[in-house]
Amino acid sequence: MAAQGSNHPGRSSFFSGQTLMVAMVYVLPVLIPALFGWMNMVLAVPAFYVLRVFGTREGTSLLRNGLLLAALGALLLNQVGVFLFSLTMLPLAYSLDRSAALGEGPARAGARGTITLALTWIAFWTIYGITAGMNPYNHLLELLDAGFTQTFEIYKSNTDLPAEVLLDLDRVISELKLLVPRILPGVLACMVLMTVWMNMVAGNTLLLQRNPEKAPWAGYSGWRLPEQLVWLPIIALALTLIGQGRIRDAGICLLLVAGLVYFFQGLAVFIHLLERWKVPRYLRLVFYLLLIIQSYGLILLAVLGIADVWIDFRRMGRNDGQPGEE
Repeated sequence: MAAQGSNHPGRSSFFSGQTLMVAMVYVLPVLIPALFGWMNMVLAVPAFYVLRVFGTREGTSLLRNGLLLAALGALLLNQVGVFLFSLTMLPLAYSLDRSAALGEGPARAGARGTITLALTWIAFWTIYGITAGMNPYNHLLELLDAGFTQTFEIYKSNTDLPAEVLLDLDRVISELKLLVPRILPGVLACMVLMTVWMNMVAGNTLLLQRNPEKAPWAGYSGWRLPEQLVWLPIIALALTLIGQGRIRDAGICLLLVAGLVYFFQGLAVFIHLLERWKVPRYLRLVFYLLLIIQSYGLILLAVLGIADVWIDFRRMGRNDGQPGEE
């Protein structure tokens, strides 16, 4: 789909190379969901790329034709539901393209994209719930509860486990059954944030590599949050420590969201430091793997992100006029 302009009207016609590539990208999660199902969460990337490279008007025509071909494939494979869910990423792509056209920084673009994707998913699952005659949120809670129960039954059937271990496991699962309904809104909010973040980073990185003149933002290491957002973890922590009942649950959910948001900033700081110190790429990969494997690594990055509000680890060697940092 790489291109240098939008002056070729044949690009958006049916069966052009670009159209077929768009169709292939969107039909893969439908064709082999077990292998490519994860692509549903990053399908705003190809749409955002097309809109930026070909322009909104021609890009929309190209996407329309490619998606019509993909829809035909989904219909033949009897996977229309999966395909319809993949379309929920399109509003996010248009939101990011709009933010890029307005010259908005990553933080504002991410906020706009988060609201857009959240409303899109709420609308999708509401319509799905109405047509299916059930409440998707309650159904999810029931599935999680049944999963915990099934897990305990599997361990319980293992005669080699001591009674003390089974008793502890039963207590842990019982506590999880009580905890999950309280924090599920925060977990779902984090899923929306993570999805928007992945699509923004992947889409902008792809543009920087293939069409740098079309990239709306600088590299990820320069992205930063507004300083005023530091009140989010402060308020969340206060609600968690002082509040009771639903207020405390809201504080926990906000704390999850704040932790994830500042993890994003901490990761940007970490990447910036690795770049400043000219750490070889293979060592960077080792550091990234360690952060993923070690659970406390994610917490450390969130703390690093919050600390950057006051310390500004990226001040040295940073060009204040560089676009896409705020």
